[in-house]
Amino acid sequence: MKKIIAVFIVVLLMGIVSYRACVTIRAKQEALNRKVPEKIVPVRVAQPALREIFEKIRASGSIQAQTDVLVFPKVSGKVMRNLVQMGSAVKKGDVVSVLNRDEVGYDFKAYEIRSEIKGAVSRIMLNPGASANPATPIMAIVAIDTVKAVMAVDELKIRFVSLGQAVRLNVPAYPEEAFSAKVTAISPVCNPQTRAIDVEISVPNPGHRLKPGMYAEMEMVQGRHSGLMLPISAVVDRGGQKFVFIADADRARMAPVRTGAINGDEIEIASGLSGNETVVASGADRLENGDRLNIQAR
Repeated sequence: MKKIIAVFIVVLLMGIVSYRACVTIRAKQEALNRKVPEKIVPVRVAQPALREIFEKIRASGSIQAQTDVLVFPKVSGKVMRNLVQMGSAVKKGDVVSVLNRDEVGYDFKAYEIRSEIKGAVSRIMLNPGASANPATPIMAIVAIDTVKAVMAVDELKIRFVSLGQAVRLNVPAYPEEAFSAKVTAISPVCNPQTRAIDVEISVPNPGHRLKPGMYAEMEMVQGRHSGLMLPISAVVDRGGQKFVFIADADRARMAPVRTGAINGDEIEIASGLSGNETVVASGADRLENGDRLNIQAR
């Protein structure tokens, strides 16, 4: 009797195991036969546009005063009074400070110190009561009706720079405004460490809004040519190679390209396109070759 029961239990267990195996196999087969939904990517498209492209030379630097002088007394004494303060406008020849030259046994007249340039007082170094001598500056005066900046231009591009050439200058203090400048001097030497040549530009400064020491970004046109332009978002980088996706009917076809100049939010396609293609302009970063496209309205 016990043997019969044992055999029954073994058979029952084998039946359960076989049933579960069949169920598992059937589930796997159904999963293999089940169709995976096709990937459909929503995109916007554009056609390459033929535009005039400006190649530019860019550099950065600091605004400098056209002239920056320190005012020294020619005699020793004590500062009686300063007739100007920081920011005061002065003309050449204006008295800016007065020294007391009184010494025991001598009767000197007050000594007047005059400005040697037209400009504005940028610093006061000695206040009334301070001792002054010919080696110690009393104040600094800057001429900023016109200001200047120096941009370091790569030696390979210096041939595109000439005196009087127009330059566009931007400063973070006025982010929505560009200032017109021009090249006024080109250094006769090249820096052997940076392989660059200093180029000085001058900027009219009515209202003295541009202050010496401000950071500035400068650019000038190196040359111009016509080329195909696309939105920067149309170009993707895969393994160091640049690609765009061409909308071929409702499929994405990957095409290698070589890029060139960047102008605002557009990039030049130097080679790889004829200009007649319809290219994915938005959504390219989510695509793979052969993906189905859902082209949205532009």
